[in-house]
Amino acid sequence: MPDYNLGCTVRLDDVETLALLADLYEDGAIRHIQVQAIPLPRPLFKKHLASVAAAGIPSIVHAPHHGHGVNPCAPAAYDDRPAKEIEEYIDEAMSQTLEAADALGAETIVLHAGRYEPGGHSAAIETFANFLDRHNDPRFTLENLPAVYAGYPLLGNTAEELAALAGNTVIRFCLDFPHLACTANYRRLSFAEELRRFEGLNVAHHHLSNIRYDSITDEHLALDHPDGGLDLPAVFSRLRRHPGVPTTLEYKQDSADVYARQVRAFAGLWNHAGE
Repeated sequence: MPDYNLGCTVRLDDVETLALLADLYEDGAIRHIQVQAIPLPRPLFKKHLASVAAAGIPSIVHAPHHGHGVNPCAPAAYDDRPAKEIEEYIDEAMSQTLEAADALGAETIVLHAGRYEPGGHSAAIETFANFLDRHNDPRFTLENLPAVYAGYPLLGNTAEELAALAGNTVIRFCLDFPHLACTANYRRLSFAEELRRFEGLNVAHHHLSNIRYDSITDEHLALDHPDGGLDLPAVFSRLRRHPGVPTTLEYKQDSADVYARQVRAFAGLWNHAGE
């Protein structure tokens, strides 16, 4: 068993990937899965949750985000549904998220603050605080997001911004390395310095993939992608200083080949960083 806690991501309803990750877990290649909760009709939710629970793999839950119609800081932004429908949808999605965490024994629920419309930063901060008042759970773990994606701004990009958003309500944080690199590139900041600032937060989880050199766009590239530009030496230096913090690989193409190769790539990078 490796001396790091590595995991992979699977959607709640992705039966095929779950089976593949179960094999990796049985082989000792990974030690957890991150279950991406997505809003589902309740019968399907119950069915898929039972399947994940039956796999018996230690789990972390990722709450739905704006891509799933759950946008905490600005629920109606980029969404033409009636406000009441959006509110009910978010309530049910978060109810399912907490239920999934309960059923899986998850100690961590990763949460995005969300995206907002240009000029709406102050309102987004206030709306996110209201969201936490309505839905807060001690397992919430607030993730840093890239400064922009597809032309829209996202809330909570640096360690300082996450701490301000969390206030006294959220005390745990998820450090997403490519998101931080995208922010640093967009704002022309030092990635290494922004990474050091996370030492002052209670980081309970890591997310890892790769980005292109000097990119502001989160693409979830492979760690060994030929165009990869993430500062992997800096990343793995931090990972080796914090071996007990779980690290989840996140890729847009969840397949046996992708995860099997990336688990091996991670192991190689980890070992090289320790030489």
